[in-house]
Amino acid sequence: MRRIFALLLVTPLLANCTESATPVSPSGRTHTTVKADASTESLGDASALATLGDGWTESENDNWTLDDWTAQQPLADAQVQSADAQVLSSPSAPEVMMYFGNPDAGTSYPSGQHDASFHGRDRVIPGAVAVDVGQKITFRVFPGHRVAIYKPGTRPEDIKVVPGSTFVLDGTNRLALQASPVPQLSIAIHKPGTYLVICAVTRHFVAANMYGWIHVR
Repeated sequence: MRRIFALLLVTPLLANCTESATPVSPSGRTHTTVKADASTESLGDASALATLGDGWTESENDNWTLDDWTAQQPLADAQVQSADAQVLSSPSAPEVMMYFGNPDAGTSYPSGQHDASFHGRDRVIPGAVAVDVGQKITFRVFPGHRVAIYKPGTRPEDIKVVPGSTFVLDGTNRLALQASPVPQLSIAIHKPGTYLVICAVTRHFVAANMYGWIHVR
């Protein structure tokens, strides 16, 4: 009887020693420990995804008006075409260009009215480009437009637009936003994926569907 009684006392102690311990918080809830993945990138770390040249910002604060923005970039068509020719003929010319705006669409009436459709003038051309990791992409930005790039997985319908706002300033998953009105700016992306690129002028993005895609392979 003494042996049986001793076994009954020891058995629960042995069982407690063999069970795997689960950490429990003071409230009684089980903590789940997740191993950190060194390859995981912070959504806010744009530098891990791209090399931002001059003319970009990551700030969500912006006090530009469309009139101020347009007035800062008084480029005639001839000047824009001349700048394009100079860029494309330089030794370090980018292999890929995207144009924001299509000012040559349509013809002018004598009164100065333009018969080009809203969708014809306010476009991203081409609508999609493919580049290699680290390859430079150059944007030719015509007056009145603004470039914003969003991380892979972002769709046009995911972008939050404030009613009545001049610009689309949704910073969620945004990789880069054009900081000031310039005729040209470039970026190099270092992670494969499909990136959404939009015209951050609210009217162009919402009403003219002015957006495109960058496929980084």
